[in-house]
Amino acid sequence: MFLTHCMMGWIVLTALSFCLPVWSATKVTQPYRVVSTNGVAQIQCAIHPQSLKYPYPEEARVTVLKGLHGHQELCFSILNFTDQRETRMEQKDQVQCTAETTLDTVEVTLSGLNVTDTDMYRCEIQIFYPPPYLRLIGNGTLIHVLDSSSCPVQETQRQSHHQGEEEEDDDNTAPVSVPVVVLVIAIICVLIIIIYFQTVQCERGRREMLRPWPGMLHKVDGASVPCENIICNM
Repeated sequence: MFLTHCMMGWIVLTALSFCLPVWSATKVTQPYRVVSTNGVAQIQCAIHPQSLKYPYPEEARVTVLKGLHGHQELCFSILNFTDQRETRMEQKDQVQCTAETTLDTVEVTLSGLNVTDTDMYRCEIQIFYPPPYLRLIGNGTLIHVLDSSSCPVQETQRQSHHQGEEEEDDDNTAPVSVPVVVLVIAIICVLIIIIYFQTVQCERGRREMLRPWPGMLHKVDGASVPCENIICNM
């Protein structure tokens, strides 16, 4: 009786291992961050092969979930890992998805992304064959979608920056020319003042040379009196 219960329990556990989802150390790794400049981004979802009981999965459902939590499906597709070709995924949003598989990796390409689509994106891989059934969810990738109009803005900012540098150069050269002009004007003023004082001194010296001395006048007067007396006496 005890052996019968043991056998029944072993059969039930074996059946559950093939029918129920297996939550093991198996996981999907994704890049931490991807930048999209033209609305296109690629996510590589790699399955850890050492945790599988077979070399690689054959048939699986790959779903792209938007958001760090929850199960908001963006697109999905049933993929065959043995047929390594690009497959278009069914979309549930305006974003278009395509997937390309290798032995243990799914490369999902998202196109048509906008700035508002910047978010975490996770790969959910459900392996149907070979058994057991596995449901694996990746650690998530932050897709940072840049605005397409940011490039002209950056170019405009760059041109404004160059113009500002040129204006600063002009401002720096302007104070250098002002002192030179002031110095030249000061030199000219000093020269004019020197010439003026020299001219005044020359005129003063000339006037002093032409002015009669007082001794000369007295001598002339003293000499003229006898002459007049002599003339009168005569």
